[in-house]
Amino acid sequence: MMFRLVTGVCLAILIFSCDNSGKTNTSKKDLELTTQSPVIETKIKSNGKAMYPSIPFKTIKALYEKCDYVDYSFNNLPFTISRQEPNDLRHSLGQIAQEVALVDSNCSPFGRMIYYKDGEVALEGLIYYSKGCNYFVFLENNQPKYANFMTPSGVQFFNGLLAQLQQTPKQ
Repeated sequence: MMFRLVTGVCLAILIFSCDNSGKTNTSKKDLELTTQSPVIETKIKSNGKAMYPSIPFKTIKALYEKCDYVDYSFNNLPFTISRQEPNDLRHSLGQIAQEVALVDSNCSPFGRMIYYKDGEVALEGLIYYSKGCNYFVFLENNQPKYANFMTPSGVQFFNGLLAQLQQTPKQ
């Protein structure tokens, strides 16, 4: 009984947290349209920053449930990172904020991340991590498609990574 109550509350929270844009009736045609990839429009703001849509929740959810591992490579660091433990993978996905990021042409990518599902590339993204630039740009066919800010957890992860690097004795 308690399990059903908790499950029901969790489902209600999930349903109400999704943006339904006031729709109450969903036809089969509407469902078919929502399962297709959205048309991507890049909007350039007057300040020169590009705006892409947020990565779909279903993409993150699918990775959360089935991701095998994630690889990080860095443009100016002498190492890569591969994470495959379930908690590490979830932490990595938790670094992606829901908020859409404005992509600043003055920022350079810090590195790249690739998520794998069933041994195949499921999601690829660029990591922007520097003063004033803390976001991810997700790619499709090597072109920007989505952009999301980095969560405080993500900033902390990359801060810790650089702090460890600075503490490592140079040979």
